[in-house]
Amino acid sequence: MDIVDRFPLFPVLVCFLAYPALAALLLRLAPRPARSAVFAASNVSGLAAMCWLNGAKSVRLAVLVPYTRAALIFFLLYLGMILCNYFLLRRVAAGRVPWETALLFPIAMLIYVRYLGGALNPFSVFLAPAGLTSFAGFFVGISYLSFRAVLLAQEVRNEVVPMPSISQYLSFACFPPTLSVGPISPYSKFIRSFDHPSRTVTPVGRSLLRIILGFTKYLVFGSIAAQFTYAGLLRDGHPHALIDLLIAVAIFPVYLYCNFSGYCDLAIGVAGLLGIEVVENFDRPFLSRNSREFWTRWHITLSTWIRDMVFTPLSKGIARRLGPRFTDHAIAASIFISFVIVGIWHGFGICFLLFGVTQGIGLVAVHYYTGWLKRRLGREGLAVYRQNRWIQAAGVAATYSYFALTLIFFANSWQQLLDLHHILRGRLF
Repeated sequence: MDIVDRFPLFPVLVCFLAYPALAALLLRLAPRPARSAVFAASNVSGLAAMCWLNGAKSVRLAVLVPYTRAALIFFLLYLGMILCNYFLLRRVAAGRVPWETALLFPIAMLIYVRYLGGALNPFSVFLAPAGLTSFAGFFVGISYLSFRAVLLAQEVRNEVVPMPSISQYLSFACFPPTLSVGPISPYSKFIRSFDHPSRTVTPVGRSLLRIILGFTKYLVFGSIAAQFTYAGLLRDGHPHALIDLLIAVAIFPVYLYCNFSGYCDLAIGVAGLLGIEVVENFDRPFLSRNSREFWTRWHITLSTWIRDMVFTPLSKGIARRLGPRFTDHAIAASIFISFVIVGIWHGFGICFLLFGVTQGIGLVAVHYYTGWLKRRLGREGLAVYRQNRWIQAAGVAATYSYFALTLIFFANSWQQLLDLHHILRGRLF
């Protein structure tokens, strides 16, 4: 039996129940001058536990000892990379290294672990005794940590915050609630709420309700919706009718929302119990009238990060090079490139790339359609158009349908897509 199969809820329980209880106790007992160091130690310990648990997928109990040895080695390597980023940031802040280095090093960490580690893997001697071939599973939250590190570098460069101490940095970088699923919350909000906690901002009752809501979404509604997704409905070894595929397409966004937003609810609630304010990541996304509005409501922190770090500088650069006449096309090209990056960020492979491409196409279509409406209807006419309830309803339905269809690439590997025609009673679609 696999370790995770034996203890399936351990990752959730450690991150969202055991960690906050221990961290809250340590913070209460610690003298005020030592609070930051104590919080850093508890967060680094939480990261170690999460690395061990996350890497334990498909690991047999019989190799528990060599697996634990490998987990310790890769945790120390992960922590070493995090510390290297800190000391690099210090040199950048002191003017000894260009600022671009602090923005690019976290991304280089991410690219190596998630995309190049399979080809450039010198660690087989540690992995083989545990029956593993990849070390990526040990680097839990590398995507979110890297993006938050870039935000920190930007905030230090723009003098939004002073250069953090090493304990402040480790507390932020290794903060377990937001590590594995986000949100990509900035350091400025984190350190302000840690240094000056306010129960009017993070009331205990509301934080507890948020945790209950998160568990309900994740364990109850997510489990129910999972029965009607591609894996739950179609991959049971039996042939299926086309209607089953349509059900899976329609329900998968609900399943994804329950799991993802449920985890974010847990993260925000647990952080709130510790007095840490975390930004929201969802805002009723399925009520969006078009794809552009959808991405301001779904995975909000990722959309904001991509807007600030990729879209804005890219669109300005293209428009500057091509001239004012081509500003509209520069924006469209930047939207498309930004969402190709979003697709690749979610995972490696052709399907994640196609997910990003299809999202980019949808957003570019909305961009040009909105511009056409403005020219045709004028500002007042466009306002009347947007207030029409029938048009709003049609927009909501079309936006959900398009997102659901594009998620077929997100939810399936290329081989699984090819296998679907066998599942659908031999009919191609």
